[in-house]
Order: sequence, then structure tokens, then C-alpha cells
Amino acid sequence: MCVAPPTHLLKQTFLLTSALPLPCLSGCSCFYSMDHEANTMNCSFNNMTTLPDILLPRTKLLMMSGNHLGHLDSVPENFPEIKELYLNRSNIKKISDGVLKILLGKTKHLHLSNNNMRQISSLLQEENFHTRLWLSENPYDCNCDMMWMRDWLQNASNVMNKENITCSTGRWKGKVFLCAHAHIPNRMTV
Repeated sequence: MCVAPPTHLLKQTFLLTSALPLPCLSGCSCFYSMDHEANTMNCSFNNMTTLPDILLPRTKLLMMSGNHLGHLDSVPENFPEIKELYLNRSNIKKISDGVLKILLGKTKHLHLSNNNMRQISSLLQEENFHTRLWLSENPYDCNCDMMWMRDWLQNASNVMNKENITCSTGRWKGKVFLCAHAHIPNRMTV
């Protein structure tokens, strides 16, 4: 005769497990995170060149770090709201304005550090969004086209690691973006 374990033992076992595995896309791992009370998809370091077309329902954390995304010109149709999106170390060179607008509207935390972005859209300063951003460790061109970024960063409370946003070209090469331009109020020379 089979006897079910006592209820208190089932609860203890459930609490000891912080993630429950779920079926997933090939090369990715999916699980339900009890800490976040949501589904997580980890497609990091998977040689992916686009965002996944299909996400698990109720996915709130999508990890795409270490892929080869290059130019982000589109997102899957009906891209869901996601709490955290990790795109760091994914060889991103450019994000189109349309994609950036969608990502800013659908994420609470957007990780874009350690990519190959030389510029980022001034859409960041124009949109009313509350997404926390990680933009550091990119080889930004510090030229007149990026002057807006210095001014925007000074007041942007939602940008993390501002001290690691540096210039990669011109006379400001290697300097912190904010400090390199602090004494030039209205123009930037390279």
C-alpha cells in the first residue's frame, strides 16, 4: 500500500527548490523561478543572431547574454512585457529606434553593457520611460552627434554604472563620458 508523504514534508521539499525546469527552445534552458514568481528563459552563449520568436507564457526574465545579435532591427511580433532583459556581451552594434522604443516600453531592466555600440539613439532622452539601463563598457564615439548623451546622463537616474560609460575615440578616448565633457558646456571637440 502506498502512503503519501506528510504535507509538511512536501512543503519543505518545495521550498528547498528555487527553480522548476520547464520545456524550452533548443539550446536554451527554461524554468519557473520561485524567487521571481515567473518563468525564466536562459538562451545565453547560444550563438543566437536574433531574439527568440517564441517565449514561454509569463516569461519575466530573458537572458540573451553572450550571443551574436549584431544589429537589432526587429523584435518578434507580440513581444511580451519582460521584467529583465539581458543583452549584454551580445556583440550588438546598433539598435534601431523602433526596437529601442519597444524594449524601453516592455522592460523594467535592460542590460546593454559590454557590446559594440558606438552610438545609441537620442530616443533615450525623448521618451518618457522608467526602464533601468546598463549602457557601460561600449566603445562610444564621443563626438558632436553624441553631445545629447552627456547632458541626458547628468540627470538620468535610471542609468546604472554611469562611471563605466567611457569614450573610445578622439581626445576623450578612455575618459568617463560625463567627466570628459564636464567643462565643455555646449560643444564637444574631437
